[in-house]
Amino acid sequence: MGITKSLMILFHIVILAVSLSNNIIFTSGAEINKFNYDHCYHLCVDGEYGSHECFVDCTEKGFWHGVCANKTTAKDPIHCCCYN
Repeated sequence: MGITKSLMILFHIVILAVSLSNNIIFTSGAEINKFNYDHCYHLCVDGEYGSHECFVDCTEKGFWHGVCANKTTAKDPIHCCCYN
């Protein structure tokens, strides 16, 4: 009975580890979609307008995602860019 209980615990730990692992491993060869910076609106400012506000604004505009990013180079100011 002790061996069965130990095997069941091990089985559940393996299932939990697999479910929490990164899904990119399972999609080897899949192309990662890069988004363009055509839909950048608001300037992101620490403490005032960040990732959460950007995400909310983008979803209100009909996009699925929003991220604070540099439009072209690292020297450019960070804007809220929306993409699907």
